[in-house]
Amino acid sequence: MKQVFTRLTALRTPKVRAAAISVAASLGILACKYAAYLITGSVAILSDTVESVVNVVAANVALTSLLVAVQPPDATHQYGHGKAEYISSATEGALIFIAGAWILTTAIQRLLNPVPLRSLDAGLIVLAAATVANYLTARLLMRVSRDAHSIALEADARHLQADVLTSVAVFVGVALVRLTGFQRFDPLVGAVVSLHILQIGVDVSRRAIGGLMDPSLPADEVERIRQILDAHREDIVEYHALRARKTGVQRFLDLHLVLHRTLSVGQAHALCDHLEEHIRSDLPGADITIHVEPCGPNCPRCSTKR
Repeated sequence: MKQVFTRLTALRTPKVRAAAISVAASLGILACKYAAYLITGSVAILSDTVESVVNVVAANVALTSLLVAVQPPDATHQYGHGKAEYISSATEGALIFIAGAWILTTAIQRLLNPVPLRSLDAGLIVLAAATVANYLTARLLMRVSRDAHSIALEADARHLQADVLTSVAVFVGVALVRLTGFQRFDPLVGAVVSLHILQIGVDVSRRAIGGLMDPSLPADEVERIRQILDAHREDIVEYHALRARKTGVQRFLDLHLVLHRTLSVGQAHALCDHLEEHIRSDLPGADITIHVEPCGPNCPRCSTKR
Protein backbone atom coordinates (compact mmCIF):
# COMPACT_ATOMS: atom_id res chain seq x y z
CA MET A 1 0.00 0.00 0.00
CA LYS A 2 2.87 2.33 0.85
CA GLN A 3 4.48 1.77 -2.58
CA VAL A 4 1.18 2.49 -4.33
CA PHE A 5 0.84 5.75 -2.37
CA THR A 6 4.45 6.71 -3.24
CA ARG A 7 3.81 6.14 -6.94
CA LEU A 8 0.60 8.19 -6.83
CA THR A 9 2.51 10.98 -5.11
CA ALA A 10 5.25 10.73 -7.75
CA LEU A 11 2.72 11.31 -10.51
CA ARG A 12 2.25 14.83 -9.15
CA THR A 13 5.94 15.75 -9.40
CA PRO A 14 6.94 18.02 -12.32
CA LYS A 15 9.47 15.60 -13.83
CA VAL A 16 7.07 12.62 -13.83
CA ARG A 17 4.31 14.77 -15.34
CA ALA A 18 6.77 15.93 -18.01
CA ALA A 19 7.71 12.30 -18.76
CA ALA A 20 4.01 11.39 -19.08
CA ILE A 21 3.52 14.33 -21.49
CA SER A 22 6.50 13.02 -23.48
CA VAL A 23 4.86 9.59 -23.83
CA ALA A 24 1.57 11.09 -25.04
CA ALA A 25 3.29 13.54 -27.39
CA SER A 26 5.51 10.80 -28.86
CA LEU A 27 2.47 8.68 -29.68
CA GLY A 28 0.72 11.61 -31.39
CA ILE A 29 3.84 12.59 -33.34
CA LEU A 30 4.36 8.98 -34.45
CA ALA A 31 0.81 8.89 -35.81
CA CYS A 32 1.38 12.15 -37.76
CA LYS A 33 4.65 10.96 -39.30
CA TYR A 34 3.19 7.63 -40.30
CA ALA A 35 0.32 9.49 -41.97
CA ALA A 36 2.87 11.64 -43.83
CA TYR A 37 4.63 8.49 -45.02
CA LEU A 38 1.36 6.96 -46.25
CA ILE A 39 0.58 10.18 -48.13
CA THR A 40 3.98 10.60 -49.83
CA GLY A 41 5.59 7.17 -49.91
CA SER A 42 8.87 8.86 -48.88
CA VAL A 43 11.49 6.49 -47.51
CA ALA A 44 13.09 9.45 -45.72
CA ILE A 45 9.83 10.16 -43.92
CA LEU A 46 9.55 6.43 -43.18
CA SER A 47 13.00 6.53 -41.53
CA ASP A 48 11.84 9.55 -39.51
CA THR A 49 8.77 7.54 -38.52
CA VAL A 50 10.97 4.65 -37.37
CA GLU A 51 12.91 7.07 -35.16
CA SER A 52 9.61 8.16 -33.64
CA VAL A 53 8.90 4.52 -32.77
CA VAL A 54 12.20 4.62 -30.86
CA ASN A 55 11.01 7.87 -29.22
CA VAL A 56 7.88 6.16 -27.93
CA VAL A 57 9.92 3.32 -26.47
CA ALA A 58 12.45 5.74 -24.96
CA ALA A 59 9.74 7.96 -23.44
CA ASN A 60 8.19 4.94 -21.73
CA VAL A 61 11.61 3.86 -20.45
CA ALA A 62 12.20 7.36 -19.04
CA LEU A 63 8.79 7.44 -17.35
CA THR A 64 9.30 3.99 -15.82
CA SER A 65 12.78 4.91 -14.56
CA LEU A 66 11.46 8.08 -12.90
CA LEU A 67 8.71 6.11 -11.14
CA VAL A 68 11.37 3.70 -9.88
CA ALA A 69 13.82 6.46 -8.92
CA VAL A 70 11.35 8.19 -6.57
CA GLN A 71 10.87 5.05 -4.51
CA PRO A 72 12.23 5.51 -0.97
CA PRO A 73 15.15 3.39 0.28
CA ASP A 74 14.22 -0.15 1.25
CA ALA A 75 15.89 -3.27 2.69
CA THR A 76 17.53 -4.19 -0.62
CA HIS A 77 18.25 -0.64 -1.87
CA GLN A 78 19.30 1.27 1.24
CA TYR A 79 20.69 4.22 -0.73
CA GLY A 80 17.51 4.66 -2.75
CA HIS A 81 16.80 4.01 -6.43
CA GLY A 82 18.24 7.16 -8.02
CA LYS A 83 20.53 5.28 -10.41
CA ALA A 84 17.50 4.03 -12.33
CA GLU A 85 17.64 7.35 -14.19
CA TYR A 86 21.17 6.63 -15.40
CA ILE A 87 20.11 3.23 -16.70
CA SER A 88 17.28 4.93 -18.58
CA SER A 89 19.65 7.54 -19.98
CA ALA A 90 22.15 4.90 -21.16
CA THR A 91 19.32 2.98 -22.83
CA GLU A 92 18.12 6.11 -24.55
CA GLY A 93 21.61 6.97 -25.75
CA ALA A 94 21.85 3.54 -27.35
CA LEU A 95 18.44 4.01 -28.99
CA ILE A 96 19.49 7.41 -30.38
CA PHE A 97 22.62 5.81 -31.85
CA ILE A 98 20.61 2.96 -33.40
CA ALA A 99 18.14 5.46 -34.89
CA GLY A 100 21.03 7.47 -36.38
CA ALA A 101 22.56 4.33 -37.88
CA TRP A 102 19.17 3.35 -39.34
CA ILE A 103 18.72 6.76 -40.96
CA LEU A 104 22.25 6.72 -42.41
CA THR A 105 21.70 3.23 -43.87
CA THR A 106 18.34 4.27 -45.33
CA ALA A 107 19.86 7.44 -46.83
CA ILE A 108 22.65 5.47 -48.53
CA GLN A 109 20.13 3.01 -49.96
CA ARG A 110 18.03 5.90 -51.21
CA LEU A 111 21.04 7.53 -52.85
CA LEU A 112 21.74 4.33 -54.75
CA ASN A 113 18.10 3.67 -55.64
CA PRO A 114 16.04 6.90 -55.72
CA VAL A 115 12.25 6.50 -55.62
CA PRO A 116 9.77 9.11 -56.98
CA LEU A 117 7.66 10.78 -54.28
CA ARG A 118 3.96 11.71 -54.39
CA SER A 119 1.51 14.17 -52.74
CA LEU A 120 4.40 16.16 -51.32
CA ASP A 121 2.44 19.28 -50.31
CA ALA A 122 0.08 17.42 -47.97
CA GLY A 123 2.90 15.29 -46.60
CA LEU A 124 5.04 18.35 -45.86
CA ILE A 125 2.21 20.04 -43.95
CA VAL A 126 1.67 16.97 -41.72
CA LEU A 127 5.42 16.60 -41.17
CA ALA A 128 5.79 20.29 -40.26
CA ALA A 129 3.03 20.00 -37.64
CA ALA A 130 4.71 16.94 -36.12
CA THR A 131 8.09 18.71 -36.05
CA VAL A 132 6.71 21.75 -34.24
CA ALA A 133 5.04 19.51 -31.64
CA ASN A 134 8.31 17.62 -31.18
CA TYR A 135 10.26 20.84 -30.70
CA LEU A 136 7.87 22.17 -28.07
CA THR A 137 7.94 18.87 -26.18
CA ALA A 138 11.75 18.80 -26.24
CA ARG A 139 11.90 22.36 -24.84
CA LEU A 140 9.54 21.44 -22.01
CA LEU A 141 11.53 18.33 -21.10
CA MET A 142 14.85 20.18 -21.17
CA ARG A 143 13.53 22.94 -18.90
CA VAL A 144 12.10 20.48 -16.37
CA SER A 145 15.25 18.31 -16.49
CA ARG A 146 17.40 21.30 -15.52
CA ASP A 147 15.09 22.36 -12.71
CA ALA A 148 14.79 18.80 -11.34
CA HIS A 149 18.39 17.70 -12.14
CA SER A 150 17.00 14.66 -13.99
CA ILE A 151 19.41 12.96 -16.38
CA ALA A 152 16.60 10.68 -17.64
CA LEU A 153 14.49 13.66 -18.74
CA GLU A 154 17.56 15.36 -20.23
CA ALA A 155 18.30 12.25 -22.30
CA ASP A 156 14.68 12.14 -23.44
CA ALA A 157 14.85 15.84 -24.37
CA ARG A 158 18.07 15.34 -26.34
CA HIS A 159 16.49 12.37 -28.09
CA LEU A 160 13.57 14.54 -29.17
CA GLN A 161 15.97 17.29 -30.24
CA ALA A 162 17.73 14.75 -32.44
CA ASP A 163 14.36 13.76 -33.84
CA VAL A 164 13.57 17.42 -34.59
CA LEU A 165 16.85 17.70 -36.52
CA THR A 166 15.96 14.58 -38.46
CA SER A 167 12.52 15.92 -39.27
CA VAL A 168 13.90 19.28 -40.37
CA ALA A 169 16.42 17.53 -42.63
CA VAL A 170 13.69 15.31 -44.08
CA PHE A 171 11.46 18.35 -44.60
CA VAL A 172 14.24 20.25 -46.38
CA GLY A 173 15.11 17.25 -48.49
CA VAL A 174 11.53 16.56 -49.52
CA ALA A 175 10.93 20.28 -50.16
CA LEU A 176 13.99 20.43 -52.44
CA VAL A 177 12.71 17.41 -54.30
CA ARG A 178 9.37 19.21 -54.63
CA LEU A 179 11.06 22.35 -56.01
CA THR A 180 13.75 20.83 -58.23
CA GLY A 181 12.62 17.30 -59.01
CA PHE A 182 16.10 16.02 -58.04
CA GLN A 183 15.28 12.91 -55.99
CA ARG A 184 18.68 12.58 -54.29
CA PHE A 185 18.30 15.81 -52.27
CA ASP A 186 16.20 13.84 -49.80
CA PRO A 187 18.80 11.18 -48.82
CA LEU A 188 21.76 13.59 -49.01
CA VAL A 189 20.37 15.87 -46.30
CA GLY A 190 19.26 12.88 -44.22
CA ALA A 191 22.77 11.36 -44.33
CA VAL A 192 24.39 14.57 -43.06
CA VAL A 193 21.99 14.89 -40.12
CA SER A 194 22.30 11.19 -39.24
CA LEU A 195 25.99 11.75 -38.42
CA HIS A 196 25.03 14.44 -35.90
CA ILE A 197 22.42 12.13 -34.37
CA LEU A 198 25.05 9.40 -33.95
CA GLN A 199 27.22 11.88 -32.02
CA ILE A 200 24.30 12.80 -29.74
CA GLY A 201 23.75 9.12 -28.98
CA VAL A 202 27.40 8.68 -28.01
CA ASP A 203 27.35 11.80 -25.78
CA VAL A 204 24.16 10.77 -23.94
CA SER A 205 25.48 7.24 -23.31
CA ARG A 206 28.84 8.56 -22.10
CA ARG A 207 27.18 10.84 -19.54
CA ALA A 208 24.94 8.06 -18.27
CA ILE A 209 27.80 5.60 -17.88
CA GLY A 210 29.83 8.30 -16.10
CA GLY A 211 26.96 8.76 -13.64
CA LEU A 212 26.88 5.04 -12.87
CA MET A 213 30.57 5.28 -11.91
CA ASP A 214 29.76 7.50 -8.87
CA PRO A 215 31.48 10.74 -9.94
CA SER A 216 32.60 13.25 -7.32
CA LEU A 217 30.55 16.33 -6.60
CA PRO A 218 31.41 19.38 -8.74
CA ALA A 219 34.48 21.22 -7.48
CA ASP A 220 32.45 24.28 -6.44
CA GLU A 221 30.17 22.17 -4.22
CA VAL A 222 33.15 20.44 -2.57
CA GLU A 223 34.67 23.86 -1.93
CA ARG A 224 31.43 25.04 -0.30
CA ILE A 225 31.54 22.02 2.03
CA ARG A 226 35.14 22.83 2.99
CA GLN A 227 34.22 26.45 3.65
CA ILE A 228 31.44 25.35 6.01
CA LEU A 229 33.81 23.06 7.91
CA ASP A 230 36.49 25.76 8.05
CA ALA A 231 33.93 28.17 9.50
CA HIS A 232 33.68 25.88 12.58
CA ARG A 233 37.42 25.75 13.28
CA GLU A 234 36.84 26.95 16.86
CA ASP A 235 34.78 23.83 17.59
CA ILE A 236 36.76 21.16 15.72
CA VAL A 237 40.44 20.23 15.66
CA GLU A 238 40.58 19.09 12.03
CA TYR A 239 38.82 17.02 9.39
CA HIS A 240 40.12 14.61 6.77
CA ALA A 241 39.10 11.77 4.42
CA LEU A 242 36.36 13.95 2.92
CA ARG A 243 34.57 12.07 0.12
CA ALA A 244 31.55 13.28 -1.84
CA ARG A 245 29.59 11.81 -4.75
CA LYS A 246 26.37 12.50 -6.59
CA THR A 247 23.66 10.16 -7.90
CA GLY A 248 20.92 12.03 -9.77
CA VAL A 249 19.69 14.70 -7.37
CA GLN A 250 21.10 12.84 -4.36
CA ARG A 251 24.41 13.84 -2.78
CA PHE A 252 26.37 11.56 -0.49
CA LEU A 253 29.36 12.68 1.55
CA ASP A 254 31.38 11.29 4.44
CA LEU A 255 34.35 12.56 6.43
CA HIS A 256 36.43 11.99 9.54
CA LEU A 257 36.03 14.75 12.11
CA VAL A 258 38.62 15.20 14.89
CA LEU A 259 37.02 16.76 18.00
CA HIS A 260 38.38 17.72 21.38
CA ARG A 261 38.42 14.62 23.57
CA THR A 262 37.10 16.57 26.55
CA LEU A 263 33.69 16.86 24.85
CA SER A 264 30.95 14.56 26.10
CA VAL A 265 29.22 12.18 23.71
CA GLY A 266 26.17 14.42 23.78
CA GLN A 267 28.20 17.53 22.95
CA ALA A 268 29.99 15.78 20.07
CA HIS A 269 26.67 14.51 18.70
CA ALA A 270 25.11 17.98 18.89
CA LEU A 271 28.10 19.50 17.06
CA CYS A 272 27.82 16.91 14.27
CA ASP A 273 24.09 17.59 13.94
CA HIS A 274 24.82 21.31 13.67
CA LEU A 275 27.40 20.73 10.94
CA GLU A 276 25.02 18.47 9.01
CA GLU A 277 22.25 21.08 9.18
CA HIS A 278 24.65 23.78 7.96
CA ILE A 279 25.79 21.65 5.00
CA ARG A 280 22.21 20.67 4.08
CA SER A 281 21.13 24.31 4.14
CA ASP A 282 23.64 24.86 1.32
CA LEU A 283 23.26 21.45 -0.38
CA PRO A 284 19.65 20.33 0.23
CA GLY A 285 19.01 16.63 0.62
CA ALA A 286 22.66 15.68 1.22
CA ASP A 287 23.18 12.31 2.93
CA ILE A 288 26.03 12.90 5.42
CA THR A 289 28.06 10.41 7.45
CA ILE A 290 30.56 11.75 10.02
CA HIS A 291 33.12 9.54 11.78
CA VAL A 292 34.24 11.22 15.01
CA GLU A 293 37.81 10.84 16.30
CA PRO A 294 39.36 12.25 19.51
CA CYS A 295 42.20 14.72 19.39
CA GLY A 296 45.76 13.62 20.20
CA PRO A 297 47.46 13.82 23.61
CA ASN A 298 49.34 16.98 22.61
CA CYS A 299 46.19 19.05 22.01
CA PRO A 300 46.87 22.38 23.83
CA ARG A 301 43.22 22.99 24.68
CA CYS A 302 42.48 19.55 26.12
CA SER A 303 45.80 19.16 27.99
CA THR A 304 44.99 22.22 30.11
CA LYS A 305 41.70 20.67 31.24
CA ARG A 306 43.14 17.54 32.80
